[in-house]
Amino acid sequence: MLRVPALLWAYTLAMVAAEPLRRAGSRLRAIKASRKNSPVPRALVVSNVADLGGGGALSFCDFVLALQKMQPDLDLVGVYPRKGSLAEECAGYGIGTEITWVPSWAYLEQWRERISSPLAETLVGAFLVPLANVVAAALLIPGILRALLLLRRLRPNMVLSNTMVIPSHAVAAKLLGIPHYWMVHEFGRDDHWFRFLLGDRMTIRLIGRLSESVICNSRAVEGALLAQDPNMKTRVIYPVVDTALGTPRERHPGERMRVVLVGHFFQSKGQHIAVEAVAIARKAGVELELTLVGPGDHEPLRKLARTLGVADLVDIHGPTQDVGPYWAAAHVGLMCSDCEAFGRVTVEAMRAGLPVCGTNAGGTLEIIDPGVNGLLSAARDAKGLAANLMLLESDEDLRRRLAVRAVETAQRFERDRHDTELAGVLGLR
Repeated sequence: MLRVPALLWAYTLAMVAAEPLRRAGSRLRAIKASRKNSPVPRALVVSNVADLGGGGALSFCDFVLALQKMQPDLDLVGVYPRKGSLAEECAGYGIGTEITWVPSWAYLEQWRERISSPLAETLVGAFLVPLANVVAAALLIPGILRALLLLRRLRPNMVLSNTMVIPSHAVAAKLLGIPHYWMVHEFGRDDHWFRFLLGDRMTIRLIGRLSESVICNSRAVEGALLAQDPNMKTRVIYPVVDTALGTPRERHPGERMRVVLVGHFFQSKGQHIAVEAVAIARKAGVELELTLVGPGDHEPLRKLARTLGVADLVDIHGPTQDVGPYWAAAHVGLMCSDCEAFGRVTVEAMRAGLPVCGTNAGGTLEIIDPGVNGLLSAARDAKGLAANLMLLESDEDLRRRLAVRAVETAQRFERDRHDTELAGVLGLR
């Protein structure tokens, strides 16, 4: 079993071994600065994923587009772990491509959601956790060395790392004296079940020390980071959500209210809470139709709906590139996650003309103003969610007022605001 002190020692050795490279990098920059004609400035943006899909990849695209727009002469290079649709998309914008090793200092523990027995969880964890620690540590040091070689070759003026799980290029940039910015879109353990090789506290402190500034996608994420490292320099820049604006649809007398929840099928995303709320409403004499959309294992939700006697009210669909028809067919959107870092899908639903019933946790609190553009209930509280849905079902005027304000308030997440704020943080002209 690889213990944390050993990991810290390995990390220190890597820092010492890279000292000659740091000095060489300083000499290279001095030579570069002395040239009569300065080269075109360059920025590297590092991704942990190669394909589109998910908020992290969308934020990556938004960042490179913002850099390109705010400083057109900036030579942008995207760094990816392999070829994929994200690299292809960004290459279409004129962004350079580098394929290299991008190891993580964290791994997912969502398997814990699927184990109901505490004893089984302990036994499986006793085997998997040490093994995962060894693998992650073995991959991380070579990743840092390869990042050093890449940065020495490309000589960027700044480096940006997208998501908190990829440290290699941040460490390399620090060693070579290159300004580095970390873009954090997640809490880590609370929303994605990440287990960090060095532990949560030390990982977050290193993120701060390796960065000129840490760019957070919500004040909730910023607060979680500052709770671990009060001295971290942070800025909040909300993501771009510029999907089509819709008109709140009318619900006719006698028409069932339809609600929709879009997202990956995980326990922490709360699809089961939505199904339970529909069952509670039925017992109270209120019929609600629920549509669930997203990737993942659907069968447990189908089984739950049958068990609760609401299979006829629950419609489940797989992933789609176009959620517009689902928004258009619904009267209310749902956000049932335990702790969403931001909640891009919440804003998309609001822009489509839907009031959203969300959980009063994480970034959702920064999007939904209860009684103004939606309603809130506690996480994993099916009764509270059912009460909010039944309120909207019984008061169409209220639902419509919330829907109108939802469209209005969701427009603050558009691109110009995002790009201007990012340019200010990075010091772009």
